[in-house]
Amino acid sequence: AMGIAGTGGFGIKNDGVSYYNSPYLEGVITVTMILFGVNFTLYYHLLIRRFREVRKNTELRVYFCIIAAATGLIMLNIQPIYHSVGKCFRYAVFQVASIMTSTGFATADYNNWPLFSQMILLLLMFIGACAGSTGGGFKISRLLILCKAIPKQLSLVIHPREVKVIRMDGKPIDHNTLRSTNVYLAIYFFILLVSTLLISVDNFNLTTNFTAVASTLNNIGPGLDGVGPTRNFGMYSDFSKFVLMFDMLAGRLELYPLLILFMPSLWRRK
Repeated sequence: AMGIAGTGGFGIKNDGVSYYNSPYLEGVITVTMILFGVNFTLYYHLLIRRFREVRKNTELRVYFCIIAAATGLIMLNIQPIYHSVGKCFRYAVFQVASIMTSTGFATADYNNWPLFSQMILLLLMFIGACAGSTGGGFKISRLLILCKAIPKQLSLVIHPREVKVIRMDGKPIDHNTLRSTNVYLAIYFFILLVSTLLISVDNFNLTTNFTAVASTLNNIGPGLDGVGPTRNFGMYSDFSKFVLMFDMLAGRLELYPLLILFMPSLWRRK
């Protein structure tokens, strides 16, 4: 329960949740993982009966739509493996909820799933949960801001003098927020690519290295191939482990606080 609440995924068995092989337990964990991936501010609005704030929240709607779409697509893709709609749904929704909320539990070895399903899970690693939740990842709110910024920028190319305001839930997004999101994206992918380059000295394949960094930077837990749900990071050298530890800390602290420590101006006496 503590692993679910903090979306930490720590388990007392090597096989994780799959050790118990209990559909009821998996159902409870799936629902609670999804709930802990929701912005906690919305729960406050529910307590004080501000239901309108919850209903009109775009991030929440997109969050549930992504979970539903990813679950449906994976179910169709893994149907030839399990030959049962019930089992397909059980395994698909659990893995989708676990990866998207960065909890890191697993009830199936998705290394054996078709590549299409693995790619969906990889995308969910990057998307992450809602802002203001215990989940990791890039966060849906940032993704929505960037998606709204793209048509605005394209429109400005055609009409340079046009004034177009980006809105989220009816509220305008100021330029500083947009700039901060763009910078965060640039830093995010810079760390991702540099870290993948650094740990490549251990000579593991690209899927293993890339998903190892993606998993640690987004605080997911398991990755794909050599760092899949039934394996671990023990084969990496000490140097690579320090790189991955840095990624875990950077991802958990939302990048900025950790990177500020490396700025000379922070340590300079005034």
